[in-house]
Amino acid sequence: MNAGPGDDLVTVEDLQVHFPIRSGVVVARQVGAVRAVDGVSFTIRRGETLGLVGESGSGKTTTGRALLRLVEPTGGRVTFDGIDVTAASAADLRRLRRRMQMVFQDPYSSLNPRRNVGNIVAEPLRVHEVASGRDLDRRVGELLDIVGLPPGASARYPHEFSGGQRQRIGLARAVALNPDLVVADEPVSALDVSIQAQILNLLRDLQGRLGLTYLFIAHDLAVVRHVADRIAVMYLGGLVEVSDAGELVTNPLHPYTRALLSAVPIPDPAVESSRERIILHGDMPSPAAPPPGCRFHTRCPWVQPERCADEVPALRPLASGHLAACHYAEQIAAGALAPHAAGTAAPVGAGARVPDRYDP
Repeated sequence: MNAGPGDDLVTVEDLQVHFPIRSGVVVARQVGAVRAVDGVSFTIRRGETLGLVGESGSGKTTTGRALLRLVEPTGGRVTFDGIDVTAASAADLRRLRRRMQMVFQDPYSSLNPRRNVGNIVAEPLRVHEVASGRDLDRRVGELLDIVGLPPGASARYPHEFSGGQRQRIGLARAVALNPDLVVADEPVSALDVSIQAQILNLLRDLQGRLGLTYLFIAHDLAVVRHVADRIAVMYLGGLVEVSDAGELVTNPLHPYTRALLSAVPIPDPAVESSRERIILHGDMPSPAAPPPGCRFHTRCPWVQPERCADEVPALRPLASGHLAACHYAEQIAAGALAPHAAGTAAPVGAGARVPDRYDP
């Protein structure tokens, strides 16, 4: 029996996905691992949209795929409506597929070019034996109408449609089985800006109409803050901040989140010219050899090397429902630490004291 509205539909505990690095021609042996996801924990409430953001290589897509077991987790646990997905058998996982679906980033490569739209949308209905014959044709017509495509689209092929229309086809296929959870992996990043708003509005309409829960994956905070109820920020395989969308945008507590938000353009020349810009130096480290301590310390403008390079910061509560993984989040928010070039220590503001260790 499902719990009432507002409870946790998905619970992720210490999720890890490591891809082995092998060497050798005749006998391949593992010489390391790419830690794409390394100890991620979060929840998704029933009926909400959780935005998962981060730059390329942060592990957000792998996290979404691991939720559905499209990639096998190395460790940790994913619970979907009380069911342990990570321990589910092949038969149990097949039944769960009806309730968990995915929308992929590229709407063309995710659609079979040899099949027409009617067959693409009907495929999950056939596989799970939900409908056949006239009922199947009627259901396909309903799904195309829901996503804003004409009935005649069912006889056409993916290459005959624009990028936005292809993404509508992918959405029709994803909601065909009335799922509870949809993982949307950068569903608008491959589309023109003029089309992005249409797809975002369609996602919102489908959520209200079908009672969907979304994990919305993106690298663009400007997009996520308009569609998500809560936002989780990811960097180099781990979460660095989780908060309600409005709170995160107005009061970011982690240096990485502050840098991401400073890069979001504001359509007001007066505001844009006067606001603070945070420039991150260097590239993201390799997930095969993450730095010790805080993984962001190699690029952080507020880094304190004596602590940040050695001690891993916990994802801790700093306000109601607001978590951040930074040793000095309070001091940065209060202006007690001044930003500086990454790799050098910044002086503490006058009268401020940075504690040796955080005591909750």
